[in-house]
Amino acid sequence: MNRIALVVLSDSSREYDKEYTYLVPEDLIEEVHPGSRVIVPFGNSNRNAEGFIMGTEDVKELNTSYRLKYIKKVLDDIKWLDQWSIALCRWMRKRYICTYYDALKCMLPPGVGVKSIKSVILIKNTDHHNQTICEIIDVLIENGGECGLEELAAYIDKATFSRYIRQMEKEQIILIKEEFINKAKEKKVRVASLALPIDVIDEAINGNKIRSIQQIRVLEILKEAEYLSVADITKFSGASSSSVNTLQKHGYIYYKEVEVKRDPYTGRTYERSEAFLPTEEQAEVLKDALVKIETGGFYEALLHGVTGSGKTEVYLQLIKACFDRGMSAIVLVPEISLTPQMVERFKSRFGDEVAVLHSRLSAGERYDQWRLIRDGKKRVVVGARSAVFAPLERLGIIIIDEEHESSYKSETTPKYHARDIARERCSANNALLLYGSATPSVETYYRAARGEMVLYKMLDRPNNAVLPKVEIVDMRNELNEGNRSMFSNKLAQEIKKNIELKQQTILFLNRRGYSSFVICRSCGFTMKCPNCSINLTYHANNERLICHYCGFTVKNPVSCPKCNSRSIRHFGTGTQKIEDEVRKTFDGCSVIRMDMDTTAAKDSHEKILTTFKEKNINIMIGTQMIAKGHDFPNVTLVGVLAADSMLNLGDFRASEKTFQLITQVAGRAGRGQLKGRVIIQSYNTEDFSILTACNHDYMGFYKHEILLREKLGYPPFTNIGVIIISGPDDKIVSTNAKEVGETIVEFMEGCDEKPEVYGPMRAPLAFIKKKYRWRIIIKCKDIDNIIDAFTLIRDKLYKKFEKYFVEMSMDINPFNML
Repeated sequence: MNRIALVVLSDSSREYDKEYTYLVPEDLIEEVHPGSRVIVPFGNSNRNAEGFIMGTEDVKELNTSYRLKYIKKVLDDIKWLDQWSIALCRWMRKRYICTYYDALKCMLPPGVGVKSIKSVILIKNTDHHNQTICEIIDVLIENGGECGLEELAAYIDKATFSRYIRQMEKEQIILIKEEFINKAKEKKVRVASLALPIDVIDEAINGNKIRSIQQIRVLEILKEAEYLSVADITKFSGASSSSVNTLQKHGYIYYKEVEVKRDPYTGRTYERSEAFLPTEEQAEVLKDALVKIETGGFYEALLHGVTGSGKTEVYLQLIKACFDRGMSAIVLVPEISLTPQMVERFKSRFGDEVAVLHSRLSAGERYDQWRLIRDGKKRVVVGARSAVFAPLERLGIIIIDEEHESSYKSETTPKYHARDIARERCSANNALLLYGSATPSVETYYRAARGEMVLYKMLDRPNNAVLPKVEIVDMRNELNEGNRSMFSNKLAQEIKKNIELKQQTILFLNRRGYSSFVICRSCGFTMKCPNCSINLTYHANNERLICHYCGFTVKNPVSCPKCNSRSIRHFGTGTQKIEDEVRKTFDGCSVIRMDMDTTAAKDSHEKILTTFKEKNINIMIGTQMIAKGHDFPNVTLVGVLAADSMLNLGDFRASEKTFQLITQVAGRAGRGQLKGRVIIQSYNTEDFSILTACNHDYMGFYKHEILLREKLGYPPFTNIGVIIISGPDDKIVSTNAKEVGETIVEFMEGCDEKPEVYGPMRAPLAFIKKKYRWRIIIKCKDIDNIIDAFTLIRDKLYKKFEKYFVEMSMDINPFNML
């Protein structure tokens, strides 16, 4: 009897995206299981390759038409994948048109991988006729008969080194020993520090010696820290590792190794909290949901609860019910809502049972959290999108809070939605999948309204607290009355009142930076990014123009680069400009800002939110990251600036996003004992999404929006597939896009349903990061038709595209249509 194993390589390339069959040696039969990580000989050269076992099978007779190779080594005794993970991997590969390893990486902690260390051992000292071989032997003798291959190569001419090593191995003069080190177990991490004084760094930045905004952000971060891990630097600055390496190469920074701190919550204590007595609405939800948990089948439910209605308390009590039955739970929250406040709610209720997974943790911290979860030492996981893959056993419930949030949709391969993964997982585990939101997505509410899932409603706030009073201000009238300020007279009056009463205000504008574009009033020249078809945004804190897509930056010009006129001005408004205007308009008030520019450093979210709350800062200004998940009892006023700016996104979800953001940010007011007020400023006061948001009227919005979606053929009445073809040569890209379009049309002619195909046409963002972009859109009710079409295109054209340096991105029901 022979045992064979199906192995997937740790390689994301399409060329090797297969399940390869290997023989299991007799001495490894007890160690090789589905989910094991192994080393296998691969290719004609039998190079060592890392892979994962997808399945094993005992066979009596082997097919002798081809010769199977043996697995060489089992890397560790960890079972990285269970049967559910393997099944999900295969499902994701088909559904999201990705490779096996693209899917597998979602389920593995960061840092998993092996590093090959090769050593050369002298086994025969000989007086060789070749001078180079004699030199190699001498070096080995000097090093005690053994030397690292890379270290040995430093002594010898690199052009001939490999050839002579192979010859010596063949003549049995040396032995090559290979060991594999597990990256995930390393206790050291590479960090970077400034290599030059700060004034020298500032001179290089201000003198335009450094033109990449990512590199500038790296240096600005390191100016505030003695050192920081390279992984954290790339995460918080948005820079690539090559950009950081360039800084090191030019002597601006240097690297060193330091010990990794693994526990993100070391030294923090959380006061124990007890369950609240549920309100009448909460009790109704808990009663029905607990029956479903007790029954043990797969159920989906939507909890539609207004802001401040106590949805989190319902989550906590349902998780406690799962604990009592020996089951575990996952709670997903939008990345930006993963605040200390949210973590505190769960830690104070469940203590050390809670694991937290999100991108702000270091790779080591995430690895250790993953290991604790897998070992059964944590029973509830709170985290962002990727936490849906947490290796919990006996899963009882997955909760997706703020289920409408776009951050649950991955923008990188595989382009999964956490909602779909959660549904697959709960179905396989007979668990309850609970969606929660004050503003559910149209697609989710449509399914609930049709009876495809249970619908729970909580439309009142506890303790008879009322929703904030909302008033809309027509900014056209303000202009007619001579008010050219960013603040309407009404909003300015309310802000002054709040300052006098020592109550807090939140001002929301969904655009960061100081000004959205810079234009010459003499010749009309607009400062654009040379790499993208995008206006540069002015950032006042460092006097720079920045592209928010590729990171290109230049110092703000004092004269027009085209006509040399000094009449170059900033137009448009961002959060930086609002902060500046607040300080000028309201004397003596304290201000804090929260956007992508102020939250680049680690723990910056926590510091800003804690400062705002504990120091009773008068005004917080921010983008959508302040709109949800925060509970500040002393916030009694919310101002929404330019509410209608979100309606011009070129996206069929623009009205939905506008309604959701306004409703969510309005919900930050009046969450304590004091009543809340909301002032919404808009030039378009007649739009239904703004009017219904003012009235806290989700059903009014939904009924209007669902009729539009049905009439225009948008989700949930159809599925949308988007293909972006991009590359450095516009003509080649357009030619290949045309071939993709023709292939789709030809394929779709054989389908029962006749889908709509639009394009190819230039993408709305037609030039990004020096690549031209063309777009094709498919609208089709049957999602399988889109999946099959995308799979055909990938298999038929990807090699040709690689030849012409053309890239292709495919997404189904994307949140970003640009």
